[in-house]
Amino acid sequence: MTQNNEILVIENVDFSYRERKTLSDISFSVRKGEICGLLGPNGSGKTTLLKCINRILNNETGSITIHGQNIAVLSREEIAKLIAVVPQELTIVFSFTVLQIVLMAGSMRFGISGVAKKNDHLSALEILEELHIVHLAQRQYNELSGGEKQMVLIARSLFQKAGILLLDEPTSHLDFKRQHIIMELIRKITREKNLTTIMTLHDPNTAGRYCDRLIMLNNGSIRHQGLRDKVFHVKYLESVYDMRIKMELTDTGAEYVLPAYEQ
Repeated sequence: MTQNNEILVIENVDFSYRERKTLSDISFSVRKGEICGLLGPNGSGKTTLLKCINRILNNETGSITIHGQNIAVLSREEIAKLIAVVPQELTIVFSFTVLQIVLMAGSMRFGISGVAKKNDHLSALEILEELHIVHLAQRQYNELSGGEKQMVLIARSLFQKAGILLLDEPTSHLDFKRQHIIMELIRKITREKNLTTIMTLHDPNTAGRYCDRLIMLNNGSIRHQGLRDKVFHVKYLESVYDMRIKMELTDTGAEYVLPAYEQ
């Protein structure tokens, strides 16, 4: 299964919460420069799988390897050099600025002092400039809008300088415009920085528009997987969501799906 251009390889992974199996025989791989969407209904195992990849949860069987290294034998510091996580939200009790929040992601490489140097500050500001949010650098993180916070969390993940980006529902709680701004940004940085990006998504149309590869989960198992054009089809989506679906075309010829209710 492993090939030279496959950065993340997951083979035969199982996981259970207590005695309830939530992941069963999960196997797939993701390449550099790809956006991989984990798609499926609530409770299908998407977030659990993301946590196993980051080793917040330890899979019972199987293996998860990055560049051929099994993450089970890596320390938290070593994993942080390989994987950056963008959560749905970050709860901050104290009044940190945006710049401080971004700098915190690099704490493991600041040396014995644990203090960011001038070059670290410049690097963080460059990332904020690249994402067009440098004007937020001295704002209090807790005062930002949902969309602004999500941009800051993406900036934080880039400052971590990891090759794999994990995002848990990156468009949740965002309005229509912000959803697409965030997804366009994720696509742009994945391509330009040649990252390997894996994200959980609820909306199949968002997945179909922005993902290169789709992993369709239901009840903890992979129902279908492959490149977007191979698996973004009505019969596959119907089997995953257990409902009738129809596919239509936009004015530009792009495919989108919606429920097919009886008249």
